[in-house]
Amino acid sequence: MKEMQELEKILVEELAKHFSTMVDLRVYENLPVILENGEEELMNRLGRVTLKSPQMVVINFSDNPAVIKAAKLALQKSALNVNPQQEGIALYIQVPKMSRERREQLAHSAKHVLFNDFKKALNDVYSKYDKKSSLMSKTHDEATHTRNVLLSLKHSMEMKGAERLEESRVALLKEVN
Repeated sequence: MKEMQELEKILVEELAKHFSTMVDLRVYENLPVILENGEEELMNRLGRVTLKSPQMVVINFSDNPAVIKAAKLALQKSALNVNPQQEGIALYIQVPKMSRERREQLAHSAKHVLFNDFKKALNDVYSKYDKKSSLMSKTHDEATHTRNVLLSLKHSMEMKGAERLEESRVALLKEVN
């Protein structure tokens, strides 16, 4: 139960980040970058992420200029819909304006990506505790009852997540530019 509630908190945080109409630097800072040696690092560990203007993000790689190519590739492959421009040891990212079309795209991607990840995580927790309860149950009826309780909890958490997603989606589509 506690793990499922934690997953719901994570979903709410991700929805807030995903549906924000303002530029959130955490999106860029927490972007995973696969380096040439195969290691994965977060963008904020490789360069300094700053907001130059309301529509421009700059990532300065003065401490680590060798990773610019990998960082640029990570930005292009991300779902951020940005095209970084390199100037010396910095990447300049023009943030797309929040048009109606962009809002609809965010809403659509949230439904498919964020909600599916949430459901997958809930299924993983359900499977983990279902196996655990099956091993610990003394009778078949007890195991069946526990499984049914877990399943109903999982379904109720999925419904809560879907409601939160829909609330966020409706709020985003209502906003006027």
